[in-house]
Amino acid sequence: MSLFGFRILNRAQYHNLTNRQKNLRRQLHELEEQLKAVKAEKDELEVLHQEETSTLNQQLEMLRQRIAEDVESVIQEFGLSRTQIETLWADRLDLINLYIDKLYSLAKDFACANREMRKNRGLFLLLIDRRAMDQNNFSEFHDGQIEHLTEERYQGIGQIPQIFSPKIEEIFSYMGEKVILKDKSGEITGHEERDGAILIDLNGVVFRSRVMVEGVRTHRVFDKVERLHKGSARHNAAIYASALDEVLASIVISEETSEVTLFREGRFVESYDPYTDQGTLREEKVVPMKRKEPSEESTDIEVEEGATVTQGAAE
Repeated sequence: MSLFGFRILNRAQYHNLTNRQKNLRRQLHELEEQLKAVKAEKDELEVLHQEETSTLNQQLEMLRQRIAEDVESVIQEFGLSRTQIETLWADRLDLINLYIDKLYSLAKDFACANREMRKNRGLFLLLIDRRAMDQNNFSEFHDGQIEHLTEERYQGIGQIPQIFSPKIEEIFSYMGEKVILKDKSGEITGHEERDGAILIDLNGVVFRSRVMVEGVRTHRVFDKVERLHKGSARHNAAIYASALDEVLASIVISEETSEVTLFREGRFVESYDPYTDQGTLREEKVVPMKRKEPSEESTDIEVEEGATVTQGAAE
């Protein structure tokens, strides 16, 4: 019924609307209380976060101070100033870069010699900080192999195979050759094993050959390296080896193409093709690539035409 344009509700409708209004008010009150509780909890968490952050920052500052004091103590024990230590460290880095440049140049010369001889010979070179060397990371490549460097021609101060000496070329030539073995009748029975890496220390001296890098068999360096999309097993071993703490650089000359590739700290640095006389830098060869997990990114490096290699190292 309507009176003067207004709709008149009966008693049941009025009670129904009143109850609905009460319920809505109650629900509003409950939501307001929940909101207050959430805000209070948020404020408590923010205070707790600030306190924890402050505590961690204090601990970090104390740790930095302790490290600085320990460093100063060690510097004083050596009788040197901080400036002198920084100079020595810079000199060390310069020496490492000099040796890497020299080894890369020698590897390029070796590859160019391959081109002139119309044959492909491979090499695997590692620049090692010998004082930090973990012996568990290295072993003889094959049981029964004899260390080539024990021969008489490399003994004595004038015969040391140093990277600035012609003796280094003898080492490279020996390790790069594949010697066919024949029996008395002339039938081929196999070939002499000259596999493995050549190790050079920070004196620039070759101190081991025919070495297997055992450290790359573990997963300890897996997260430190870029992912090879294409390349030989030797390339895969080289990039993993370069991520080991004692390895300062890793250089590979491909047995298939004579291409020279340099790795440092688990990353591709540059490569050189002796047949085109062209070099390729990192930014020209490395492209982004997704891992299996959508949230993780890696890189895709196409080193050379050959078998696809994804992880692990080869003997």
